[in-house]
Amino acid sequence: MRGHIRKRGAGYQIVVDIGRDPITNKRKQKSIGGFKTKKEAEKALAEYISKIEKGEYFEAEKISLKEFLDHWLETYAKVNVAPKTFIRYKEFCNTINNYIGHNKLNQIKPAHIQKFYSVLIDEGRLSNSTILKIHRMLHLALKHAVMWQMIINNPTEAVTAPRVKKTEMSVWDSDTANKFLNDIKETPIYIPTLLALTTGMRQGEICALKWDNINFSNGTISVVNSLQRLNGKLVIKPPKTDKSIRNISLMDFTIKELKEHRKKQLEYKLLFGENYQDENFVCAWEDGRPMDPHYVSSKFAKLVKQLNYPKIRFHDLRHTHATMLLQQGVNPKIVQERLGHSQVTVTLDIYSHVLPNMQKEAVQKLESLFQKKA
Repeated sequence: MRGHIRKRGAGYQIVVDIGRDPITNKRKQKSIGGFKTKKEAEKALAEYISKIEKGEYFEAEKISLKEFLDHWLETYAKVNVAPKTFIRYKEFCNTINNYIGHNKLNQIKPAHIQKFYSVLIDEGRLSNSTILKIHRMLHLALKHAVMWQMIINNPTEAVTAPRVKKTEMSVWDSDTANKFLNDIKETPIYIPTLLALTTGMRQGEICALKWDNINFSNGTISVVNSLQRLNGKLVIKPPKTDKSIRNISLMDFTIKELKEHRKKQLEYKLLFGENYQDENFVCAWEDGRPMDPHYVSSKFAKLVKQLNYPKIRFHDLRHTHATMLLQQGVNPKIVQERLGHSQVTVTLDIYSHVLPNMQKEAVQKLESLFQKKA
């Protein structure tokens, strides 16, 4: 029996069995009084029993931050965030627990959290960017603690998060990009590199691309999935955001190269016969297996170094694509749609370094219009 009701003076009291003490193994009960009618007490008892059976009952004055974060990971994060994000959140929680996880949840103050960030910065093991991500996750978790009525307010609201230094973006110009494509034409990552430079797709989106997602008649690619390695396995998942699901118009050059690549794949399919793993991936090995995004990025880095090109990451090819479009005067809204950013403000913030020159060109064009009228 989980609980019962008893009369106490003019009112009623409920007694709830909340389990056993982990140390003494003795039965633990909680008494709550102040109910004016038996009906109120019955309702409260039913709510407490329901919470206990669902694992949602906590005594805020006894639960530690670590215990709460473990609960939050299992009940919220595990079902509401992407698998890769969940793994990252677990890592963040481990870091938090190593420093302040022993503190009682309802006794965590802004000063504890601020000191925690200062220690992380002083140790120098984590970048300010990572510490900021830890802060954002902790803020989200404690926001839920407030919503679940486990604490009164969120202590992270009164904490100053570490600032992240904005690093200058590395991109290639069109001549460098074209020359690199020619130099790697016979390598396995030619098509992934081509797609990154000419569409601005993310690495995982490129590796998840299937031939069904390409419409050669309309000259478009539909971005609907992303490929990631999780726990040693390649997993297909939805893209980063809802805006990431998009259609991208292709250059004629890209269409031509994709068609040639498709012909080669069909030849390999005939060559391998029954041993061909036909999963319809565009970026695949000779036997049909999909390319691992980690392989693509590491192979790209090796070729950049080997061929003595200016050092950039594979992800910077996406930035190169966007920068080229903006330099050609393409509307930032179109660039946002191609990249799959959630809002055009995100695009403008990331590529703000391109905008000053664009403004100068715009003013020069405007001036020529007025000079003609004069």
